[in-house]
This record gives sequence, C-alpha cells and structure tokens, in this order.
Amino acid sequence: MKKIVYSFDVFDTSITRIWAKPTDLFWELGDQLRQENLIQMSPESWSHLRMEAERIVRETGPVYEVKLDEIYEYIARSLNWSTAEVERAKQKEIEMELLSLRPVPAIQKRIQSLYQANERVIYISDMYLPEEVIRNFLKENKVWTPGSTLYVSSETRINKGSGELFKYCLAQEAVKRSQLKHVGDNRHADVKVPKKLGIAVEYFTQAHLNRYEQLITQATQFPLKFRSLLAGASRLTRLQSQETTPHKKVIWETTASAIAPMLFGFVYWCLVEAQKRGIQRLYFAARDGQILHKIAQVICQNWGFTIDCRYLYGSRQAWHMPATQGISESEFDWILLQTEVLTQFTSIRSVCDRVHILPEQIQDVLSRYGFPAKKWDVNLQQHERKLLKQIFTEKKVTELIIANAAHYREKAIGYFHQEGIGDGVPFALVDVGWSGKTQSSFSNLLNIAGIYPESGVYGFYFALENRVKPFKDDKLFAYFYDVEEKRSDRYFLCKYRCLFELFMSADHGSTKCYDSHDHKYIPVLRRQKNEEAIAWGLYVLQNAAVEFAKQFTTNLSAQECTTNHLVEATEILSREFVLHPSYQEAKVFGSFLISGDITENSFYELAPIYSLVDWWRLLVLSRHPHVDAWFPASVARANPIMGSVFGVKMVNKIRQIRRKFIKPKVTHATAKVSQPT
Repeated sequence: MKKIVYSFDVFDTSITRIWAKPTDLFWELGDQLRQENLIQMSPESWSHLRMEAERIVRETGPVYEVKLDEIYEYIARSLNWSTAEVERAKQKEIEMELLSLRPVPAIQKRIQSLYQANERVIYISDMYLPEEVIRNFLKENKVWTPGSTLYVSSETRINKGSGELFKYCLAQEAVKRSQLKHVGDNRHADVKVPKKLGIAVEYFTQAHLNRYEQLITQATQFPLKFRSLLAGASRLTRLQSQETTPHKKVIWETTASAIAPMLFGFVYWCLVEAQKRGIQRLYFAARDGQILHKIAQVICQNWGFTIDCRYLYGSRQAWHMPATQGISESEFDWILLQTEVLTQFTSIRSVCDRVHILPEQIQDVLSRYGFPAKKWDVNLQQHERKLLKQIFTEKKVTELIIANAAHYREKAIGYFHQEGIGDGVPFALVDVGWSGKTQSSFSNLLNIAGIYPESGVYGFYFALENRVKPFKDDKLFAYFYDVEEKRSDRYFLCKYRCLFELFMSADHGSTKCYDSHDHKYIPVLRRQKNEEAIAWGLYVLQNAAVEFAKQFTTNLSAQECTTNHLVEATEILSREFVLHPSYQEAKVFGSFLISGDITENSFYELAPIYSLVDWWRLLVLSRHPHVDAWFPASVARANPIMGSVFGVKMVNKIRQIRRKFIKPKVTHATAKVSQPT
C-alpha cells in the first residue's frame, strides 16, 4: 500500500494566537520590556523596531530565512544591549508567544485521528523561531504527535514559499510528491506552490479573521491591545464550534464574531454602572435577561465583580396586569398594543388573554358590538379593531379587569418578596428596552406592597427608543441608544429591535403571571419550553456567547476594557450585521420566528421572503409584510433579480420620488412601519 504523509502548517493552521495579528504581540512585548526597564521607548516604537529589525536582517543577510537570534543581535546593536539583556528580551518574546497560543480544534482533532490510525504526520513552518521552541508550542497545545517531524525554515534556511522546503521534506521522508498531502492557510506558500509541485493541498482558512473581526482590527480609534484581543477572542470562540450542520455553524460563527461582543458590552456596562452607583444586586428580567445573566456570571467570576446577579421571571403582561388599579390611557397603551397594525394578528380572544379574561365572561358585551362566538378567534378587520377600546371601556369589562388584577397582584408581590426584593439590598433591573413602561408597572407594584426603595428603582437598558414618564423616583439608563440623546445611526439600528430581542431569546415561554404551591411562588409560563427557538438553534447562540465571555475575560483584564470602547464596537458590529447581512446570515437569522403579540398568538419570520405583492405594497403603501420585518435581510434572501431591482437604496429612491409627486393617500401606513428601509 502506498505510504501517505500528512503535513500541516503550524501558525494559523495547527495553532493560533489570542492576538488578531501575529505582530500585535510585539506591542505587548514592548510594554513588558518597558516595565522591566529593558527599554524606555513606547510599546508602539518597540513594535516598529522589532518588525524593522526582522525586515532588515532578512534583506541584508546571506539568506532570506532568518533566526530569532539574528533579529535580536541587530536590535542589541541598536540599543547597545549586553548579552544578558538580549537573552532576557528574547526569552520574554518566546514566553509571550507560548502564553498567547491556542490549538485550532478542527486541526487538533484531525491530527489526533491520523495518529490513532497510525498515519505519518509532519509539520512545516516558515518561521524565525527555533525548531525546539515551535515543537514545544505544539506539545503544550496538544497538537504534537509522538514520532512526528517538524521542518522549520529557520533551521533549514529554505522556505515553503520558494518550494524548496517542500522538496526537502519529500527527500527526508523518502516519498513522492503524490504521497504528500499538505494543509495550510497561506494561499501562496501553502496552496499555489505545493500544488504546482504536484502535492495535494487543502486551503485552511478557519483561523483567518472574518469580516467582523477585520472591522474591529481596523478601528484605530481603539487601543491596539483592546481591538486585537477583542477580535482575537471572537476568532478563538468561532474556532471552538462543534456544530456540524450549515445552519447551526452560521449561528455559532455569527454569534462569536458579531452578537457576543454586543451582549458582552451591555452586561459589562451594567456591572460597571451598578458598582459605580453602589448597587449590590442586579435582577436580569426574563426573558431577555437569560443569556445576559449567564454572561454576567462569567464576568463576575473572571473579573472579580461581587455584585449578586439573579434571574427574575417577569414580562409585560405579568407586571402590567397586576399593577392595574383603573383603566386609563396608560392601560390602553399595553392592552391594545399594536392592535391597529393590520399585519399583526389580533382577535377578540387574544386581546382578552392580555388581561386574563375569557370572551365567555363578557359574551353579552361582545354581542352588543357585533362579535358572536364564531368571531372570537378570527383576525379582526380594521373597522372591528376600532371597537376594541369601546369594549374595554365598558363598566362590566373594566370591573372584571380590575378584580383580576387584584388577584394576580398578591401573587406577584409574593414572588418579589421571595426573590429578595424589599430586603434592603440596593438593586437594579436589567432589560433590553425599549421605553421603561414595564419598569413603571414593576415599581408601581413595589409601591403598593410598601417595598418601593427610597431612592427609586434603577433600570439598565440596552436602548431606550422612547421614555415613558418614570414612576416616582425611578432612574433609567441606556447603554447603546437613548432617545434623550442626539439622534444618530444607533437610532436607526434600534428600529430593528426584534433582531436584538432575538439575540436575547430564552429557552422558556413568556411569564403570564405567578402562582403559589407548597408555600413557594412560581412563575406561570405560557410554555415551559420555547420549542421553536430551541429547534432553530437557541442553545448554539447562548453557548457561543458564553464561550466568548470566557475567552475575552481570560485574555484581557477589566482595567484594559472600557465601556466606551465596547459600545463603539457594538455600533460597528451591529451596523454591519443589521444592514449588510450575508445571504447565509439573512437566511438563518431571518428564519427565526417572532411574535409581536404579548400573548404569542401568532408567529412570523423575522425576515420574510417578499412576494411580488409584498414589493408592490412596500413601494406604493410603504407597508412591509409585518411591522418588525428585518428588511435588509429580506433583500439578501430575495432572488438575485428582485434583490438587485428592489435593494434597500433603490426602494428608498423610489419611495422618495413617490412622495414628491404623489400625494400619499394612506397616511397611517408609514407610521406603522417600525423600521426604516
């Protein structure tokens, strides 16, 4: 049987660094050398000197391939170092390289499989480091197999790029070119050159930075260490994926590079703000708070925050309803929320469900308004929806709602007591957003129970698109966007708020209310399991987000991370993902099922594929299939012809022309579109 030799490139194939770029390590090395008084220059100057030294030694030496010793000999002459100082600096670089290296799981697994199958494995690297050092790197990261051979350009003085190192390996291994199979990440040295020689190759690019990671490394407004380790943490997280289906691979990789840094930044900001304000406990409100709570636990453990982080079951319905003591415009804001939006499913039963009453209980009232039993479960027409406010203003209906509210209030307050609210520990709520109305109902309940804090309730939000009047002394703070600030791109990004809510989805249904059992208060969930989200890949998203938090907090300290940098990074990443999703991202995330109704009576895709009728309605009536449609993703999912004709920019131009020359007949339609096109 013909002998086959499997060769692997080393850096960014078998192992990779925590740093986004290999040369970023030189900055950190310069900082360390300055702390040890080996240099007085800045880390930036050292990084430049180190790279220049390598370039000059390569260009002026007898051979292009150089050794680390030769590079440091040049530096020693420039800095007038002693032999001992040269050795200290050189060893520091080797030490930092080792600390920064991580195995590439996919290659590590493949190499281990080859070893178990008794196959011959070798390693080939164009590198200035000594063979012994690189071999140690591979051993420390469990990528080395006993009996393997490492071929390094610094020892042989020939490289892969010229093809000579491959020829040398063939001779040493005593095999023909057809018997060598090489895997590497450099298009020229690992692919084109060996392929030309007749060697089978595999172009391995998993360890290359993707477009999100590149955007972060290019953001020069950030300190080099921060942007490098942020992008590096995303890459390391992305490489940890064990997903096998294309759908779930997209979820893991997109979360690692785009979504996880956004979530991490928000949670870290909450912890920093809480610490600054003397808040000792954070309640992460369901359901958006589930993944945020998990991330908070990682940050607290790795960065030493002593804040008590808890998950609190709740929802708009679970808090608005028991806080109701009368029916006014404020109550109608949530009872009739989005019922005027024709693309939103609304039935008599679904609206009754919001206030925990059955249509049968108000059958006579409904009959007077023309709603017999056969109409209770059908989607209401526009003229029928206009009658809802009158129905819920009827005395019999309002009295029933208020009586129900009192019943549910007692158990809600009991649950709050059980969870430690009212025990005197300063606390704050954490939620995604978007107006603070839910917090107002929460605070109202605490006030009724006599446990409203003297300083008011603090609320930390991802964004506040609008602000309701705070309850008494409540204070609301926003991380990414606040309506009270000057309008910016962040405002338009937040118009796709259902997408951000997708990032923070939970594995259980929404909280309807609370009940008591065996002297314990428990949340009553609409569904125990959020089966649709779980089937879609929710756990993949959550696991990737937690893995990112572990990677980032392991490689960077809290002192080197500022909330200002993270919120800027969030804007960069969200703008790319929200407005310019790839086809695969649009297909996978756009297929997520959402419900605009708080009772979850109907579901629809976040980014539906528009039909010809949908495109026509959009251009003529400014109406999307539903108010929460993620339009850029729908464009990406469209067939190429429709996507090019009706792209976001083109649709906007057509609509501008229409507005200029045609007086709009349907003035209410645009007001109902919750996001820009």
